[in-house]
Amino acid sequence: MSATPPDISRPATEQLDTLIERIGAVPLAEILRDLLEHSARALKVERVGYWSMESGGRAIRRELQFLLSEQRFDDELLHLEASSFPFYFKALHQGSNLVVSDDTMADPRLAEFQETYFRPLGISSMLDAPVHRHGRLFGVVCHEHVGEMRHWTATEVDFARYVAQWVALAVEIDGRQRAEIALRESEARYRMVMEHTPTPTVVLDLENNGRFLEANESAVRFYGVSRERLLSGGPADFSPEYQPDGRLSTESAREKIAAALDGEEPVFDWMHRGGDGRDIPCSVHLARMPGRKNPRIIAAVTDKTEQLRTEETMRRALENERELSELRSRFTAIVSHEFRTPLGVIMSAVELLRNYHDKLPVEHRVDLFEDIHAATRRMGDLMEQVLVLGGADAGKLAFTPELLDLEGLCAKLVDESLSATLHKCPIEHDFAPTLEGAIASESLLRHILSNLLSNAAKYSAEGSPVSFRVSRENREAVFTVSDRGIGIPSEDQSRLFEAFHRASNVADLPGSGLGLLITKRCVELHGGSIGFLSEAGEGTTFTVRLPVFG
Repeated sequence: MSATPPDISRPATEQLDTLIERIGAVPLAEILRDLLEHSARALKVERVGYWSMESGGRAIRRELQFLLSEQRFDDELLHLEASSFPFYFKALHQGSNLVVSDDTMADPRLAEFQETYFRPLGISSMLDAPVHRHGRLFGVVCHEHVGEMRHWTATEVDFARYVAQWVALAVEIDGRQRAEIALRESEARYRMVMEHTPTPTVVLDLENNGRFLEANESAVRFYGVSRERLLSGGPADFSPEYQPDGRLSTESAREKIAAALDGEEPVFDWMHRGGDGRDIPCSVHLARMPGRKNPRIIAAVTDKTEQLRTEETMRRALENERELSELRSRFTAIVSHEFRTPLGVIMSAVELLRNYHDKLPVEHRVDLFEDIHAATRRMGDLMEQVLVLGGADAGKLAFTPELLDLEGLCAKLVDESLSATLHKCPIEHDFAPTLEGAIASESLLRHILSNLLSNAAKYSAEGSPVSFRVSRENREAVFTVSDRGIGIPSEDQSRLFEAFHRASNVADLPGSGLGLLITKRCVELHGGSIGFLSEAGEGTTFTVRLPVFG
């Protein structure tokens, strides 16, 4: 059961803004006390302390801690070495350096503290916000919650970050001369924080046509232009004319800036255009800078390119998973049918031969043996197709081009097709006399043409002629196979070359849905193309073009 999170109200943030106005006017220790106490009260956290980095990040030292229930500060110095707490220091130096833990006793990053520190003090949740200086980690504001575990909300995390930024500013200002700090205006403090954050951040001066007044180094790198070029323009100069939602960039920007001037802090998606002309999807957070009469807006920009790329990768992975699931279902259905039917034929024939062999006429026994042979061949053909397709997918389908007698091979394939289909359909063939010198892979050509001729006969009525023509156009051999069979319905044509997909009008005609996919793969290995024209009930014409002539 998690503890109920507190409400980080606007007065708490405004009170913090008022408190930080004292930075530079009072000693650092007093500012740290105010910030830690305010954070503890706003977040309702029992222990809030500030730790500074030492030894190049290999150690941290606790400077001060506020205890909420006792209403007092503990200034006892504690010192932690990375060698003794490797998991925690690794977490500090990775990613955004933010360590958010809802359950400290189960968090592997905090394993070194669990029995010696958390359990005795009853610390159940922890939120460590990094303090950056010149873009490097140099301290941590540690929030240690006592009691029931609590889930840190995004608002609480942002508030903790906000406090840590002001701690960074206080430490920075403490090292400067008091006279210089007294002369700076309130926006200089924002500028200091802005420079210390890795987030690209700019300040807009609305009295100067909304141009950029300040920009940190991250912003200069993000926009991909020089600082001088960046500060000579404004948002309109670094955005496309229209945003992805179709709105003009200038109109949309004015609307968001107006909302920020009214005290809101709009966060929205935006398309920026970098110095190289590349559009960059990002998220923008606007806020009005307090402390001045003239309106100025601070904008933090987050590049979303990697996030969107990751989302797209996940979307494609999900689509691939759905396609794979559908493919498995089709595979199971096709293979089950294509094996069950011939197995049934074989079992029935074997039973008759075993029980009635001597009583059956010789002609009947011959027919039964022919049935067994045909059924076995049907299963063998299916396995051969699966193995060929598997080889193609694994890149193991051999493409071994050689000089061959193209006309002789086509004639042989016609005879083989007639024999395999028991002369169901006559094949009218016409081979051009200019087919000499073809260089191709005979094994792949056999797959291509055998599948097309077999399908033409399979899906045509008995006796319906099949046309097979081979011609030459420059470097290409053009193979055309036409039939007058059942044709392909228009709704199936877009999926004709998918694995295990069969047209909706094939009825009980045998087939695996792999032949045309294998044909297409073999055509692609030749660097050729395959297309078709078909209409349900009117027949089909396949055309294959292969660059086999030099």
